[in-house]
Amino acid sequence: MSSPSNSIAVALIARPSERAAEIETSLERADGRFVVESVAEVDAAREVLRESTIDCLVVAGGPGEAAGVSIVETIRDRHPTLPIVFAPAEPLEPDAVAEAFEAGATDVVRACGDSDRTPVLVHRISNAVESARAVAEAERQRQRLDAFVRGVSHDLRNPLNVAQGRLELAQSDCDSDHLDHATAAVDRTLELIADLLTLAKQGEKPRELEPVDLSTLADDCWANVETADATLVVDSDRRILADPSRLKQLLENLFRNAVDHGGDDVTVYVGDISPMYTTTRAETVLPSGFFVEDDGPGIPPEDRKRVFKVGYTTEESGTGFGLNIVKEVASAHGWEIAVSEGARGGARFEITGVESDE
Repeated sequence: MSSPSNSIAVALIARPSERAAEIETSLERADGRFVVESVAEVDAAREVLRESTIDCLVVAGGPGEAAGVSIVETIRDRHPTLPIVFAPAEPLEPDAVAEAFEAGATDVVRACGDSDRTPVLVHRISNAVESARAVAEAERQRQRLDAFVRGVSHDLRNPLNVAQGRLELAQSDCDSDHLDHATAAVDRTLELIADLLTLAKQGEKPRELEPVDLSTLADDCWANVETADATLVVDSDRRILADPSRLKQLLENLFRNAVDHGGDDVTVYVGDISPMYTTTRAETVLPSGFFVEDDGPGIPPEDRKRVFKVGYTTEESGTGFGLNIVKEVASAHGWEIAVSEGARGGARFEITGVESDE
């Protein structure tokens, strides 16, 4: 099965053959981009999927629908990203629609051959294919960017490491402010490269979330940060669902930010944000999560919208990536992050929309 690059290749499972031919013809007439190949059995569909590039599978279920849902589930196990449209001949009850989605259907819409329903089916197939193509293209772009960043960082690190070693040797031979400044510049460049690598992967959605004890992880992260005489106070009994390594990056960056801006004797607090119910007639739940705040000088209101932007820093030695990485980690998890004034006058970062492991 071959088709032009702008076409939509559809594999159709339907029977009897008369119904399959009717749906195939109606789809191709309704949209010139459609190239449809119909089969009667799931094994034949597997062969088509194995030998051809298919954009969408349409399972045209008949009366009873149990067999159609079973086909959706069977194909989905082998093709996790393929758009599968379940197209029953008759309207389904809500429970049956839910069952089709649970089996792995991308969409559910009736298929009635050459009738007024055909444009609806065509539209839903097109939407499913366009969404899948957009996701695939975004993944390709992410992989290309990741490969580019890693390649460039590798090419930059090698000569910088050589320069760093040569500078150390030169400093052992003579004492010069010029050498000290050059060493500081090389060290800063290596820090920027490390932050760029971290930033490049933080926006990627975590593949799997795990239960994480927030209190334990906060203590571990604090031990990894140069905190001088600063103090950490953790008041949390919550286990949250997160990618542990990414959450570790978020906490460590917030801790570094607090110490860098709050001073060596700053106190940093970590605690839970519990769900709250409004008292309005339409009762709603305000989001839950956790906070990290300190008793330092805080962040001026006019700067709070800018702190998460790449390059924003008030420290001469800062790279300007730390808080942007924090935001990217939160966004990748589907969380919201906001900064405000804390109860003790310092900066307060609230991370909400966090799911607890209960």
